[in-house]
Amino acid sequence: MAKLSIIVLQYNHSDRTLACLESLRVFDADVIVVDNASEVEHLKNVEFWISSRKLKNFKLLTSKENLGYSGGNNIGIKYALEHGAEKILLLNNDVVLHELPKGEADIVGAEEGIVLGIPYVSGAVMIIKKHVFEKIGLLDERFFLYYEDVEFCQRARKAGFSISCVPLKFDHAISATTSSLGAANLLYYHSRNGLLLKKLPFWKFWTKLKQRIKILLGKDIEISKAILQGIEDYDKGQFGIRPK
Repeated sequence: MAKLSIIVLQYNHSDRTLACLESLRVFDADVIVVDNASEVEHLKNVEFWISSRKLKNFKLLTSKENLGYSGGNNIGIKYALEHGAEKILLLNNDVVLHELPKGEADIVGAEEGIVLGIPYVSGAVMIIKKHVFEKIGLLDERFFLYYEDVEFCQRARKAGFSISCVPLKFDHAISATTSSLGAANLLYYHSRNGLLLKKLPFWKFWTKLKQRIKILLGKDIEISKAILQGIEDYDKGQFGIRPK
């Protein structure tokens, strides 16, 4: 049986992380938790949970700064590959898993969708074979948050790898990270990363015009400024976390 490593990324919300980890105890897999510079309380909660249960197959890695979905998961992916993983399961910390994804494809997911005409499986539950990373590399850290799973699937498909979505028993809560971002931050990442994913010159021109008119009219000013900032940062090559 191919060695499986499960990577769980945490940024605060340790209550959800612990529920996720509890569901993983029954599986024959290494579990790697990557803490993405959470508040100390949430980091300590996970440390205590792992140490108190003496689970040798659970490992906690920490980052000194919030590297986003891509950067945080890449820490875990590198560690897993260095320690012999043949398959890697990326799992959101707000997922409670009742069974492991099964499938012969190079990338197997449990949720699928289409963004800007690009089909993909969600990074909330995504199992990836080792040779995919060896050929196309890791997750693109420019995205920071949103669409990195879409881009990874697009890159994998172009390289000739197979992707499938399979039925799976799991519970997926509404993302606490997404809900805490607020509409302005959400639309900043969507506008910037959408352009990074697929160049849309007409959309960019029309959206900039529309948002500037809305600002002049005093409508949704904070949101319009966030969208414009996303477009401007794309043009400047400013990626990663949203600058303050």
